[in-house]
Amino acid sequence: MRRAFALALVASVAGCASSPPAAIPEPPAQGAVGAALIAPAADTRRMDAVRHQRFIHPNPDSATLPVYPEDRLPLRLDPVVVCVDAVIDVEGLVSAAVPRSDDACAPPAGIDTAAFVASALAAVRGWTYAPALLCVAPEDFVGDDPCMAEHVVETPTAVRLSYAFRFSQSAGTPQVERVGAP
Repeated sequence: MRRAFALALVASVAGCASSPPAAIPEPPAQGAVGAALIAPAADTRRMDAVRHQRFIHPNPDSATLPVYPEDRLPLRLDPVVVCVDAVIDVEGLVSAAVPRSDDACAPPAGIDTAAFVASALAAVRGWTYAPALLCVAPEDFVGDDPCMAEHVVETPTAVRLSYAFRFSQSAGTPQVERVGAP
């Protein structure tokens, strides 16, 4: 019995040694996308709240990141950053999204970014938020938080937010990076 087992073991090892090594296919190229909220453009109108007012930033309910454009993956490009300005309306929906290309968001030289911009715009246009609110307490309010005052009025407010998206890959392996975060 022992001899039969030993012969079977030798035969199986010898069979492995004589088989050609299996080719390991290269994994398909993959890309990753990271995003960060960035400072608005210099010409953006800003809200000046007084002591009895407080602004509550919109919170994303649904914010799926853009997809790395599949036709760009085989090119193995260096990271590409694109920026998008999004207007969030009083309902918390994105009512407008446009590419941003000021000095803070200049596209990389020599790279066609149209597919990356299109992917970012498509994603942002589908985002939803709990709307931004402006809390206004009575002018004689005393305390730290106007939103907690008696008789506070909470008014949904449209806002414009700017996002930077970094599309990257390294030898087909995704890398997610946060960029431009204040």
